[in-house]
Formats: sequence, C-alpha cells, structure tokens
Amino acid sequence: MVEIKNILVPVDFSEVSEFVAEWAKDLAKKLNSKIHVVFVLEDLAAYEGLYGSVKTLTDLENVLLEGAQKSMEDFMKKHFADYPEAQSIIVKGDVVEKIIETGEKVKADLIVMGTHGKKGLDRILFGSVANGVVKNSPIPVLTINPYRLKKA
Repeated sequence: MVEIKNILVPVDFSEVSEFVAEWAKDLAKKLNSKIHVVFVLEDLAAYEGLYGSVKTLTDLENVLLEGAQKSMEDFMKKHFADYPEAQSIIVKGDVVEKIIETGEKVKADLIVMGTHGKKGLDRILFGSVANGVVKNSPIPVLTINPYRLKKA
C-alpha cells in the first residue's frame, strides 16, 4: 500500500480553503501525515509596463506579501493550532506551477485542494487552478468540491 506521509494543501484563504483545510487535517490525522499549507502570491512582474512602474508593482507586491503572511498566520492558528505536524509556505509565481513545484520540494505524496468556488469569477479562477494542477502534477491530486460535500 502507498504511504501518504506528506500532504500539500494549496489555499487562498477563502471559505473553500477553510473547508478543504479541515478535511485535509482529518485525513492527515488518520494517516499520521505531515501537512504543508501553501499560498502562492502571483508574480506581478508580468504586468510591468501596463500603466505603472516596476517600483509601483514592487511596492504593491510587498504589501500583498505582508498581507499574505498575516493571513497565513491567522489561517494556521485557526485550522492547525491543534496539529503540530503542519507547516506553512508562501511562494511567488505562477499559481499552478508553484503548487506543483512546492509539492515536489516537500516530497508530497498527495495534494488536497478545492475544485472551485461557488459561482462567477471564483468558479473560473479556482476551476482553472485545480484543473491545471490535476492535468500537470506528477503527484496524485485529491479534489474536493465543498458545495457537494456536506460537513460532518
């Protein structure tokens, strides 16, 4: 049988992430696995030259990084304070690529992530990220649709 010792959980700090985090933690407890919670801050360098300077984008990126660090700290306290085998990671770059790279770096045996948001832009963004990870990851991916799965 395959051992699942490391689980990667990509988050964006939404309600979907909260639901998936609790689900992943329950799974990790049963499997005695470590959890690596990752947030990917999109690289804003791709927007250079679009009515803004690099300095402006760098300043914005720094503000976003500080916000991400605070959000991650709060998220970890809320969902993993009772699970010492959980660590947080913040990386910058393309969301799909960085999720997969982070999974490989931490030697994840499984990626657990939400499928998409409920409607509108949320659905498009989450769907494309989950779809990209599923299609490109060499690591098995367990997707959870929190709107179809009832909380226990």
